[in-house]
Amino acid sequence: MPLQSPKKQEDGYLMALSSPIQAPSLVCDLSGWTFSEEWQTWAGSLRKQLLGEMLGHGSWFSRPPRRDLLEPLFKPWDSMAPAVPGVGKAVWSLKGLLMTAKAITPVWTVDFTPDLDTISLFEDDTREIQLAELEVENAPTTMLRRDHDARKFLAKERVREARLKAQIAEHMAAKEEARYVKLFGELEDDESHFSEYDLSDGSESDAPSSL
Repeated sequence: MPLQSPKKQEDGYLMALSSPIQAPSLVCDLSGWTFSEEWQTWAGSLRKQLLGEMLGHGSWFSRPPRRDLLEPLFKPWDSMAPAVPGVGKAVWSLKGLLMTAKAITPVWTVDFTPDLDTISLFEDDTREIQLAELEVENAPTTMLRRDHDARKFLAKERVREARLKAQIAEHMAAKEEARYVKLFGELEDDESHFSEYDLSDGSESDAPSSL
């Protein structure tokens, strides 16, 4: 796991690893990453090892490095997460460290596997459109019955998917609120709703103002 000697770049000094190190897999959704206890333990241990290795390379620095100076720059890695690519699972691979005067930042690559069930739920509307547009005129009784059953099934599917979307939205809202409370404290009464935003249809928002 040796760090390579620093190479100057426009955004700082890159200390690449001789080979990437793969982290335990993580789950993510549109609200962010879910950091498991296994991942937190792995990240904390590796950060400690890499910090020790940097302290052992005094020749890399203009003056001997000190733990009390480097450690504050080496912030927890869950606060330096890559952008969430979607809903699914991902494996991060550590390629190296980027050092500036303000921070020592991990350099990641992300191998993302999307959740196929979620993609199907939100994106596959072609089947509904095609069935909904079928109009049967002067068809035999058996065909009318089949069309009725297909419409009934389609309506039931729409109800089921709408409920699932509502559950997912409620889950994401709860996670975001919990994250807000953790960082900033309880929401004020005037912050707990969105009445000040225009949530009307586009046709209404385009209408001229009465002011």
